[in-house]
Amino acid sequence: MKKLFLCLLSFFILASISFSQDSEGVSQVILPIDVYVGDHAEIRYTFRSAIDFFPGETGVEHKDLENPFVGLEENFSVVKAELYRNDMEYTVRFVIVPWKVGTISFPGFNLNKALGIKPAENTLTEEADAEPEFIVALYPIQIKSIVEKTDNRQMMPPVPPIIIPGTTYVIFLLILAAIIVLILFFRILLKFNSIRKKWLLYLQKRAYKKNADDAVKKIKRLLKTSKVTDIEFCSSMQAITRQYLDFRFDFRFSAISSSSIPAVFEKICAGQIPSEISEAVDNITSMFIRTDYIRYAHDSIDSQLYPPQEHQAALIKNERRQLVQMILNAIEAFESDANTMETEGEVVS
Repeated sequence: MKKLFLCLLSFFILASISFSQDSEGVSQVILPIDVYVGDHAEIRYTFRSAIDFFPGETGVEHKDLENPFVGLEENFSVVKAELYRNDMEYTVRFVIVPWKVGTISFPGFNLNKALGIKPAENTLTEEADAEPEFIVALYPIQIKSIVEKTDNRQMMPPVPPIIIPGTTYVIFLLILAAIIVLILFFRILLKFNSIRKKWLLYLQKRAYKKNADDAVKKIKRLLKTSKVTDIEFCSSMQAITRQYLDFRFDFRFSAISSSSIPAVFEKICAGQIPSEISEAVDNITSMFIRTDYIRYAHDSIDSQLYPPQEHQAALIKNERRQLVQMILNAIEAFESDANTMETEGEVVS
């Protein structure tokens, strides 16, 4: 019997402190049942009264209330305060955000004052000059710590914001730039072979130009050198020219005889030497034959024949300059001829 009494007593106590409390027709509901610090909590305080809190406002079932808990912002903040009517039943609704753990006790407040009702508007007020009072006293509520909810008792390090304020436009620009880069990357990938060929052709042209510039500089320097003999001059001219031709046409001109030069150019040009470079080929061939004669016919019987200007194994006056100009013109023709550029590399081994 004693155990049954204790059970009934416990049930009564639990019911009295539950989320819904009733006292003389007054009830209070708390949503959610467990309220934690920083959460939004809704309090509904319902009562019945014959007082008309909506005087002269037919069809109005809802009014906003002024915050009756001014000065308690350290304990909780009032997000919304409202009064609802359903016939003679009224519900005061508060949405609050608690900031402290423990019990929150609400001071009673005058509902008429929170509604802004003046003394003359209350038909049940006996004295017109006295302020009408209808005291609403909310029941205390219990606020729990977030530790009870998460069971995490360790202090976590602060987490920086994912997006720094003011950088939204920068992020959008970076995303746009990344998209453009990806589009360009895929376009390049699709045209890789074409771009690769153009790049290789560009590098090849640069190499050809450097090869030609080096040859021109060496030839002009050789012309200005007056201390070399005719044989040394001819040997140097042939060496510079053969080195230039080796690289320019990817063929070993250094290993062929002077008389074979026209045949080699026919192979390079796929059987027919273009008219644009035919004169250059003739000039180079003539230069090689003449310089070979000076190099190898010195003191020979042929060099004693007449007329001397045709048979002597020595360069006549201004002949050095003439030979140099022939090679310079040939190099210029080779470098400016587009057809030669297209047919290079087609040598039959």
